[in-house]
Amino acid sequence: MRRLYRLFTSLTSHLPVARWCLAIAVISFATVVSVYKYIDMADMAVFSSLETMYLILTDTMNTVFIYLPLYLFIVCGIMFDNGFGETGILRFRSRGEWLFVKASAYVVNTVVFFGVMLLINYVVSSQVFNFSQLWSGDFIGFRVMSGQPASDFSNPPVPTIASACMSVFMLYILCGFVNLLFSLISNRESVGLFVSLAVGILFGIADMVIIPDSLMARVNCCIGLLLFSVIVCAVCLAAIKKKNFVGKKMY
Repeated sequence: MRRLYRLFTSLTSHLPVARWCLAIAVISFATVVSVYKYIDMADMAVFSSLETMYLILTDTMNTVFIYLPLYLFIVCGIMFDNGFGETGILRFRSRGEWLFVKASAYVVNTVVFFGVMLLINYVVSSQVFNFSQLWSGDFIGFRVMSGQPASDFSNPPVPTIASACMSVFMLYILCGFVNLLFSLISNRESVGLFVSLAVGILFGIADMVIIPDSLMARVNCCIGLLLFSVIVCAVCLAAIKKKNFVGKKMY
């Protein structure tokens, strides 16, 4: 019970309230701007709330250049802040347990971030567009004109949107772990932030250019990102076992 309580208190200490308030404001603004973009297209096509969410969450400008830096802004600092940095290892039985709590803090923040992002996107979209469990002809026609095959929409909206969200979620998890790794190696959170953002942008551009938007392609993308995340965590564990902790500095 003591270990569980220590884990819970450690995780809750890594939910920066001020950063989260700013993040909610930015997500809300970005969502409203995106929704208004599709309102302006109402003369050409009328979309449902789920279709609008899909368009927002598969827009590289949103997921890579707005939401990703915002997410990294929230998680940057977890490695060493709040008195829970290198000296905090003394509170745990092993370095592996210390690293596990750090990685868990990244995952918890990612889950909360995605929950907030999806909720805001759905609430704003549903205020303007009607809900439908089927793809509309206008939407499919619009995506086909944009170069996406109609076969990508053979599945209902909910699983298709869920797979798209999961691939973005796994990308953010990977970027968070890359942030953790380079913060650990360099002892500087700014380095981790820069490298993880660069990795996210590269993966985002590759996703836009190479990976199709079909359900199976998204599932395979999730599996690949998960494997990369596991590899990064394994490298983190190996790196932390070689670190020497002296006072408040790591060498």
